[in-house]
Amino acid sequence: MASIYSTLFGSYLRLKASMTGDRSYQVYKTLNREQWLPLDQLEHLQVQRLKALLHRAVTASAYYREQLAGLKDYIECLSSLSQLAALPVLTRDDLQKHYREMLCPVDDSTYSDSSGGSTGHPVNFYHDAHYQAFANGIHLLFLSWIGVSRGDRTAVFWGADRDFGQLSVKDKLLLKLERMKSLNSFNVHESALERFLTELETFRPDYIYGYASSLALAAQYLNQSRRHNIRPRAVRSAAEMLYRDQRQEIEKAFQCPVYNFYGSREVNNLAAECPAHDGLHVFASGRIVEVVDDAGRPVAPGEIGLLAVTDLTNLSFPFIRYMIGDMGALKAEPCRCGRTYPLLAELTGRSSDIIKLGGKYIHGEYFTHLFYGRPEVRQFQVVQEAADRLVIRVVAAHPRADLSFVAEQVRQKVGGNVDVTITLVDDIPPLKSGKYRFTVNQTL
Repeated sequence: MASIYSTLFGSYLRLKASMTGDRSYQVYKTLNREQWLPLDQLEHLQVQRLKALLHRAVTASAYYREQLAGLKDYIECLSSLSQLAALPVLTRDDLQKHYREMLCPVDDSTYSDSSGGSTGHPVNFYHDAHYQAFANGIHLLFLSWIGVSRGDRTAVFWGADRDFGQLSVKDKLLLKLERMKSLNSFNVHESALERFLTELETFRPDYIYGYASSLALAAQYLNQSRRHNIRPRAVRSAAEMLYRDQRQEIEKAFQCPVYNFYGSREVNNLAAECPAHDGLHVFASGRIVEVVDDAGRPVAPGEIGLLAVTDLTNLSFPFIRYMIGDMGALKAEPCRCGRTYPLLAELTGRSSDIIKLGGKYIHGEYFTHLFYGRPEVRQFQVVQEAADRLVIRVVAAHPRADLSFVAEQVRQKVGGNVDVTITLVDDIPPLKSGKYRFTVNQTL
């Protein structure tokens, strides 16, 4: 239930939106209705929005005019999402080479953005006001799922150098009015963490969100030190893979549900858990997520494949069947919450983070589980340097820590022909974005 402050602040935001032409609350109202639509009506709505996007792409984008040449009749006759598979995929390489030709600006609301490239392939692209309003509407919808309102006290573990470091004075004032406290994910070392958690105990946040690795690190510190009592209503994990052991650690520390939230810089707010925790609902009013094989062909529900994302909302820069670099599986059964937005049964991480040794694919969660409950290991990162070579970097609690179990168990899993090297390091820095990668496959 929203506090008096949050209710008043929400009224101020709605009034401000209506005065400035911001459509975020109108979008939220639409999404709140569309999430319950019967499946056939939801797909019809998606198909109509997809056709409008394709028409826009063919007429206004030089890149898509060439890519979709000869498909005008196909687009006109489009009647099912299953027909989407006939269109070509968009790769990160395509995006790097052709992003200027892809642009079809709507108005002066078009703005440039970029991804730091956690896979080693940075990309540039554009967004517009229509895209931003939809993203804001999704944010409001998700908050309604978990019982949180804007203006509720919020603690943030994020890559503040990028998202908070260049805010205007006006934006910083708005954050203060929203009652937000943030810790830069670059500075989640023990002394900074202790100071921030001490502040949070007094601040008493209603809601916490941040990078999965930063949240897990803070939770581990809380569970071990037992010095602070911080009890929010909900925690949202985003921007990185959330592993089972991390979820358990976070829930134990904060004594509340953890909600997994999925998106990317290119297409944000893709999917999220509802209180049923039955998978991640794809925000299908404006996003289509396919699970496909290497050739872009759909795989069966429950089967893990590559994620191809179509953004129905960015009219300035169409992302159509964009191979986002992540892997996952769709769920055939609907969620027991009653929402008809489709479910991602699981996310298995970036394709570049899946280790392949001895003909076996090894999910990053195997390694997090391997180190779980090992106080002698403060931090780790697994790097596949070659088809038969694995380097495991470890920040140890003390220089005499016995880590022989690591190489032994990995060899048992993948076979004895793999070279497993354990390297002790003082620190494993995050990426420029503030994100942290547990596993890195350099062979892809």
